[in-house]
Amino acid sequence: MRAKLPFYQTTIMANFAQTGVVVFSLPRLLSENIGTNGWAALLICSSVAAFNLLLISFVYRLGRGRSIFEISQSALPKFILVPFFGVLAGLWAMLGSLVGKEYILILKSLSFPSLHPAYLYILFELLVFLLLTKGIMSISRTAVIAFCVIIWNFLLLFYAISDFELSRMTTFWFKDVTHSFKGWIEVYIAFLGYELCLLLFPYTNEKTHLIRAFQIANLITTFTYTIVAFASFGFFSLHQLQHMKYPVLNLLSYVELPFLKRVDDLVFNITLFRVLITNVVFGWAAIETIKWLLPASNKQWIPYAIFAIFPLTALIVIPSPLEKTIHWLGLFGISEAGVAFLLPIFLIVLLIINKYRGRDYA
Repeated sequence: MRAKLPFYQTTIMANFAQTGVVVFSLPRLLSENIGTNGWAALLICSSVAAFNLLLISFVYRLGRGRSIFEISQSALPKFILVPFFGVLAGLWAMLGSLVGKEYILILKSLSFPSLHPAYLYILFELLVFLLLTKGIMSISRTAVIAFCVIIWNFLLLFYAISDFELSRMTTFWFKDVTHSFKGWIEVYIAFLGYELCLLLFPYTNEKTHLIRAFQIANLITTFTYTIVAFASFGFFSLHQLQHMKYPVLNLLSYVELPFLKRVDDLVFNITLFRVLITNVVFGWAAIETIKWLLPASNKQWIPYAIFAIFPLTALIVIPSPLEKTIHWLGLFGISEAGVAFLLPIFLIVLLIINKYRGRDYA
């Protein structure tokens, strides 16, 4: 019998799945795509994510906690599902790998300019593999420990209050930019990760409160993003934000503590724990899917060997410059945004078909 995830561990792991290195560039994304008072757009994106979680809750209730693989296989033949879930496994594996690669490339530019990023990336992926082999229970416990290490980070923003001016917000809302659907998607990508709760159905029970945990995690993410973006919009002008790669790091560089000279470096280095969990959770989703695709295999190492292809692809095939990595991460992120909405709808349709066929779950 599988162990079930506790509520608080699920909540923290869900928060880590959503948030990552994107928080450092989020104010720039808001200023470029949303415009003045762009921080308010986060509330809209959060509401969309909450609605998406509501769709996932319908899947959970209609399917009575069955895994998405069982739901799909009960309505469709496996020769259709194998390529479908194979593509999903690749998407999740590549997303996790690119999130890790983006962090390593930024870390290299900040702290190790003369070191080839491949060395850092290989060490990082070794940590990912070691954690993946321990299973989802160990991943959730590690997320709790990491949460205790980095939760205090946002308090550093209060040191910037002396230079914060409400006049920089202006009285205009969402102005001075050309709005586009693609621009809103680029902002919404920062909230992705919650959709992986679809893979957690077999690891939960009524005490886990899975959907409630992810809704609370979404609120925590929204609060964190909004505080960071609000502080940035009041500390820098809109024009400055649009020309800074990582405005949050620039903001933290102004913070001076008597016992620490470079606060921005410390905060970014500690973010390793958050990025590690994000990479691991996406990797775990890919591993779970690969295991379902290869049910007859008695070799426990085969799914991990297949999964290893994707970090290597992220390292070798996708060009190493940070701009190229961010570009590819954006493309995969847009695809994942589509999966986040379409996969629950697809599963709901299958459950309704099963119900009319008389195959409702008891």
